[in-house]
Amino acid sequence: MRHLRIAALSLVSLIFCGCGFVHDERLTGDYRLIAVDTLEQMSVSLGLPGGNAIGRIEETVFAVGWSDRYIVAKQHPANNRSVTSFFILDMSRDSTYADPSESVTGILSEAEFNNLKAELKLPDFRRIIEQLE
Repeated sequence: MRHLRIAALSLVSLIFCGCGFVHDERLTGDYRLIAVDTLEQMSVSLGLPGGNAIGRIEETVFAVGWSDRYIVAKQHPANNRSVTSFFILDMSRDSTYADPSESVTGILSEAEFNNLKAELKLPDFRRIIEQLE
C-alpha cells in the first residue's frame, strides 16, 4: 500500500510540475521544497531536468534540515497538525529512477528519530515554515 501511495505521489508531482508552484525552494543538490497549489502541499522532491520533480516526502512538510548525505523532515500528514511525523532521506541511496522506499526512512516518531539522529549524525532542522508549523 505504501509503495502505491508513493508511486501515486510521484506521478501527481510529475503531472503538475509544468504548471508552476506556489513555493519552489532549492535545498541541496537537486532536492527542492515544493508546494504545487497551496502551501499545505509542501513536500520534499527530487528535481528533474526541465523543471519537473519527483516527490520524496509527502505533504505537509514544515521543517527540513540537510547535510552532504541526509535530508531530514518534519511533517504533519495531510496538514493534520495534531500529528507530527519525522523522515530521513539518504541522498546517497536515491536517484531519479529509484523507488523512494529505498532512500526514505519514515514515518518515524520523535523518539525513533532522535535515536537515529545520534547514531547517523543527522543534521538539525534549519528551515522552518512557521505558517505550516
